[in-house]
Amino acid sequence: MKKLILVIMCALLIMSGGAAYAEETAEASPTPVPTPSPNPVFEPNTAEPEPFNGLISLSSTNGATDEDVVRVQIRLRDLCYFSFKPTGKYQSMTANAAKAFQLRHTTDDGAAMISDGTIGAQTMDILFRHNVSRSDIASSIPIGTSQVMDNPTVGEAVKWDEVKGTLAQGSSYLITDYNTGTTFYMVYTGGENHAEMECKDAFNAGVLKGIFGGEYNFSKRAVTVSVNGRQIAASLQGYPHGEDTFSANDMNGHVCLFFDGSLSHVGSLPDAEHQELIYRASGRG
Repeated sequence: MKKLILVIMCALLIMSGGAAYAEETAEASPTPVPTPSPNPVFEPNTAEPEPFNGLISLSSTNGATDEDVVRVQIRLRDLCYFSFKPTGKYQSMTANAAKAFQLRHTTDDGAAMISDGTIGAQTMDILFRHNVSRSDIASSIPIGTSQVMDNPTVGEAVKWDEVKGTLAQGSSYLITDYNTGTTFYMVYTGGENHAEMECKDAFNAGVLKGIFGGEYNFSKRAVTVSVNGRQIAASLQGYPHGEDTFSANDMNGHVCLFFDGSLSHVGSLPDAEHQELIYRASGRG
């Protein structure tokens, strides 16, 4: 009997030890749970853009902005080396215009400029001087007379911000051509950086064309404008474009009238040639 009890007790001990071992094993080896992969972190690019190094080349702008290129294109167009709409992209037509300009000019020491179509600091400096040479103009392009009459009408050089506050949209203003004394009326139709002007009828549009040589073109004229009894110096561009307010006036669009401190349509940049003509119309040019 004692032997039977001893055998039973040993069997119970063996069974309880095995169960404990099984529990310990189960606790020590849990079922693995997959760990989710973290989302990738993208750091923003905080590198500073390379500064404009003063060079604009045919193949690359080398850090120049569209505004830099537009400024060059507008100036080359003013000087009749570039006959296209400014785009802000320096491509073959702009490079060819730059080469033509360089061929016509010398450095300050009298040496020939390097005519490779690349705009560097030296070319930029000469390009924006007031006494640079224009490109030769084809005889087929009409240009109004540049001869100035005796005792021309001069005006005040008044800042655009001040003039803008005195102009009434839809009102007519008397324009006097500084060179010839020719007068005609134009209507102020609006404008943020400068005045946009349009002739109300074909008669005044014909006079406008006459001072520009008989046809609309991109040249500019020194003029004065009568505003509330004051003669104000200005510069008028001669090619209609953009929004058209009056029909049947032989003028498809408006022309731009600049006052002291006016800015261009493109890039809100100053226009050196307009500014020079404004000074001339004020008796200082």
